[in-house]
Amino acid sequence: MKLLVPVDGSVAAYRAVAHALWLAQGRPNSRVVLLNVQNRETLGLSDVDVRKHDEGEIASRRSQKVLRRAINACEASGTSFDARAELGPTCATIIRLAHEIHADQIVMGTRGLGRVSGLLLGSVATAVVHAADIPVTLVKKSMRPPSIKRAELGNEAAAVRT
Repeated sequence: MKLLVPVDGSVAAYRAVAHALWLAQGRPNSRVVLLNVQNRETLGLSDVDVRKHDEGEIASRRSQKVLRRAINACEASGTSFDARAELGPTCATIIRLAHEIHADQIVMGTRGLGRVSGLLLGSVATAVVHAADIPVTLVKKSMRPPSIKRAELGNEAAAVRT
């Protein structure tokens, strides 16, 4: 089973990582693919900023920072994983990568760090649900996957368990 988990650095995203790790437990052929998508909105860049700096380099540094905790959780759990950093429109990039890697499922939080969010779900989560042709699991704030160790997600694990 291949699980694609978009990670934006939010508590909701780390809950989704914890849930994906729980889904992968005991499945020897499972693989979690962590994805961080950056774009001008997530980077807070204007056209002037892009001229001064390399957008790709800024995005890469931001992605490494955002993915660090999720990578540590995967390593601590012993789950096979890949970490990907992409530059582009968030929803379209998630859907494109899901196809490229032949993901069986997308696991994501319902609220991320986007500037504009939907009324009930995050706008990215809503768009992914509508665009995906594979199952999408939305991890709600109140969901608590069993048996996730505190050490796997650091301080964010407390949020998963509460």
